Amino acid sequence: MSDALDELFSGTLQTPKDTRLQPSTAAIEPVAGNVLRELPIDLLEDFPADKHPFRPYTQEKLEALRRDISERGIIQPLIVRPLNEHRYQIISGHNRRTAAKAAGYTVLPCIVRHLDDDEAVLQMISTNLQQRLDLRFSEKAFAYKMQMEALKRQAGRPSKENVSQVGTQKRSDEIMAEQSGESRNQIQRYIRLTYLIPTLLDKVDEREIGFTIGETLSYLNTESQQNVEIFFFSQQHMGIDQRTADKLRELEQSGELTEDRLREDFLSSPVKPLRKIRIEYKSVNQYFTADTTEKEIQETIQKALKLYFSEKAQEQP
Repeated sequence: MSDALDELFSGTLQTPKDTRLQPSTAAIEPVAGNVLRELPIDLLEDFPADKHPFRPYTQEKLEALRRDISERGIIQPLIVRPLNEHRYQIISGHNRRTAAKAAGYTVLPCIVRHLDDDEAVLQMISTNLQQRLDLRFSEKAFAYKMQMEALKRQAGRPSKENVSQVGTQKRSDEIMAEQSGESRNQIQRYIRLTYLIPTLLDKVDEREIGFTIGETLSYLNTESQQNVEIFFFSQQHMGIDQRTADKLRELEQSGELTEDRLREDFLSSPVKPLRKIRIEYKSVNQYFTADTTEKEIQETIQKALKLYFSEKAQEQP
């Protein structure tokens, strides 16, 4: 499939600047049920926000993508599905559409696929999980949850190709594990994060709360999570380690997770204070290109500090 698509796309997507803005809806050629068309941007609709767990690119990444499209053209076409005769829904390529529009494009190369709602969700999630390397915990968590729900709905419908194999279908998390390379247990742990209240989930994303700690806190009910967030972060500015998270779960199970009990248990023996260091991007931007991700910057700074202290230790007599 990929070789056929590469052959099809070769020489068709990087059209000269003087012609690439001319709209054309003629099909180029069908490939395994797909049709490659040039579609006007105005005919393309976003995937529903409540079914799209992935954040748009930052302005820096969008600008880097815009420059790349201006210089090289659109190498990878968008994936869309028809909604009616004149409207199409973007399955994959929202950021490419935004960057291309900023670069002056009015038509875009699109692979048109006829997908039902669940197939569209699975396609959208699959392409984003494969293409994005710096996803937040929350993005993967909701993506896995939506993927599992869609697979379960599909499993409830007999296959048109082979109805006799309904009883031998794989579990949804088995299919997801094969596709993602992560274990079924790890996928389930990610999905647990979707039960966190937004403020605690944000702290997992910002790494103020560890992944496993966030998973443990997700078993608390909403009211208990709110009490924990207020007490530890808003009032006392404390961190939460795994031992504390386990204790909080025990307190809730015994009906004792109250503000008085939190004060009694955790102020008499303070939890490790929360420490978070922030570095202004403008102080280090001279060392990175505009398309460098936040994760890559963090890893580079960590390596630089490790090298610095290693050399410092060698200098000591």
